[in-house]
Amino acid sequence: MQSRRADLVGCVVAGALLLAVSGLAQQPSSSPSSSSAPSAAAPSSAPVPTVKEAVASLAVMRTELETKQAALDGLTSAETSLVTSLGELDESVARLDDERRAAEKQLADVRQEMASLEREAGLDEDELARLRARLKVRLRSLAVDGDGGAARAVLGAETFTDLAIRRRYLATLADTDARLVSDVRRVEASAVGKRASLARQTEQAAALARVIAEQQALLSATRDERRLTLERVRGERTVLKAAAVELSGRHRDLQLLVARLAEGPRYKPPTGRSGMLRASLNWPVSDAVIIRRFGSVVDQQTRAEIVSNGVEMRADDGAPVIAVADGRVVHTGWLRGFGRIVIVDHGEGHHTLSAHLSRSAVGRGDEVVRGQTIGFVGDTESQNGPKLYFELRENGRPRDPLPFLQR
Repeated sequence: MQSRRADLVGCVVAGALLLAVSGLAQQPSSSPSSSSAPSAAAPSSAPVPTVKEAVASLAVMRTELETKQAALDGLTSAETSLVTSLGELDESVARLDDERRAAEKQLADVRQEMASLEREAGLDEDELARLRARLKVRLRSLAVDGDGGAARAVLGAETFTDLAIRRRYLATLADTDARLVSDVRRVEASAVGKRASLARQTEQAAALARVIAEQQALLSATRDERRLTLERVRGERTVLKAAAVELSGRHRDLQLLVARLAEGPRYKPPTGRSGMLRASLNWPVSDAVIIRRFGSVVDQQTRAEIVSNGVEMRADDGAPVIAVADGRVVHTGWLRGFGRIVIVDHGEGHHTLSAHLSRSAVGRGDEVVRGQTIGFVGDTESQNGPKLYFELRENGRPRDPLPFLQR
């Protein structure tokens, strides 16, 4: 008899547990920040220091551009160098443009993550609706049974075998109900967390969009001021002559740079091919028009002798600049007088230089193949609009590239 009473007590306890779990399900769900919600339910949102940094950088850049534009506006033959002032302004503008492109990429990434969060939150909400429907059915069943349903089921057993079966059934049912409640809370916390992350990402996207708009407005205003300044300077022969003299010195800087690069490890084509100049080279920019040829010329406006170690090509702003042959990028960066440049080693002492680029598409050490885009036409440190300055050098000495180029 005592054994039977112990079994009855165990079954009553199982029934009580079932009712307790059911009562718990009727309580309002806790927020994802409560201890009942799994910490992994809500995906962590990417922090937004980059947005704050972009805003701070934009304020600094605005002051920097105003200062450098003022220097360009105050050009005189004795005080300020056109090449230096224009170069410093263009370098700042290019950095701002790089920041704008980075912000645009970040905005695209954020929007992609927002779309993913929206899909995941929708799936969680669909699953939550199904789980709540199951829980509702279960609660209705418990309500029909009443508070003493579990006890009546236990006390209604006529044999010990029947009692054991009912006890096992009630315990299993209690476990199932507990898992159902746990699943409801887990999925609800996940859905709420993802919606919160989505709200944070939406705020970040809006902040990035504002930064990009301000960056674009500052870029446009600075470029307009730059263009107007250069139009004014074109009528000042003394300033232009001083700039031509300074550019000759910058060509010497370029000569030293290429000579130093030529002394380093040379590129060896993986195919073993040699004789780069024995075959025709790709034209670096399609549909380009030659505006200055290789060699020495006398500028008609300033009467200054200008030595061109390469060729200048007029091309559309943003047009792709390609590698004329296979090679390895040995230098990218900024060179006063030439703006943004890319130098490629093609082996056997041959190098090509592309200058005045708006941006480069390769980095130092990259292997490039003939026809691959290495940058884009721009007007960095150009006094007469978008163009490409292109050089071909053999063992550090400039050669006229036109006889080797073929469209």
